[in-house]
Amino acid sequence: MRIAAIVVSLLAFLGGASPIQEQIPNLEGVRIVSTHVSGNVYMLEATGDVAGNIGVSAGPDGILLIDTQFAPLADKIQSALQTINQGKIRYIINTHHHMDHSHGNYALGQSAVIIGHRITRERLQESFPENLPDLIFENQISLFFNGEEIKISHFPKGHTDNDVIVYFTKSNVFHLGDLWNSGISSFPTVDLDAGGSVLGMLKNVETLIQLIPQDAKIIPGHYALSDLNDLKRTHVMLVDTITLVQNKMKAGKTLEQIQYEGLPSKYSEWGTAYTNATEWIKNIYLNLHKENDIIKETEAQKSPLFKK
Repeated sequence: MRIAAIVVSLLAFLGGASPIQEQIPNLEGVRIVSTHVSGNVYMLEATGDVAGNIGVSAGPDGILLIDTQFAPLADKIQSALQTINQGKIRYIINTHHHMDHSHGNYALGQSAVIIGHRITRERLQESFPENLPDLIFENQISLFFNGEEIKISHFPKGHTDNDVIVYFTKSNVFHLGDLWNSGISSFPTVDLDAGGSVLGMLKNVETLIQLIPQDAKIIPGHYALSDLNDLKRTHVMLVDTITLVQNKMKAGKTLEQIQYEGLPSKYSEWGTAYTNATEWIKNIYLNLHKENDIIKETEAQKSPLFKK
């Protein structure tokens, strides 16, 4: 059954690429590293950052997973889970629809209830229908599991239109999915074609800074376990880089000119991994153009010319 699910997923993928050119990377030699975060919560990280970080609640009720990485890693993930808790996987929460966070749904979730946002289900229906959530919600839903309330909240228009964050209220842990990647290895990735927004990501990060307690632990979508101070550093970067590109666009500079001039030297060590400075500038530029086009269209529709 598991092999068949993987084959179906691969065939579905080959039938059509998503806007962020998703694909299964080379998984040979990848290990799953387990880290105890706090209370009932653990983090499973694939070496080489080949997939999104998995959050785990493990206790007397069994196991709850946040995201499932890639189906071919399912056996390694199961082995890592067995060192934490011998119980069954009872729930899976998807932070959004991208493959590196949801491709293992079927392989890991045959005895579990899969939870995701309504739009996550819609987007997976188009690409990997075997991985669909069983339970969907619109704004927020709570689950009581392993002795604590687990709050799942929709944060749209950031990385995508269907991102959610998960808050373990007793363990004081947040899983932010790809709304945020820790450290400086990569600039953010915003999937504009899947409803993402650079300005929306900035707004979401500002909201999260107000929401997350100073002593909370944060599981990011990618890279190392982190905290609120690291999220605040990302906020400073977002404000700096978005403002810089915005001002240069107002001065009439092209995307190529802005990319050539680059970012301030204090960001020279950023972006050595997935999204570099050139791609981040492009992301900002295209998003601001898109936002300006929407504003112009809205203003035009208010014109007397549009009135009957």
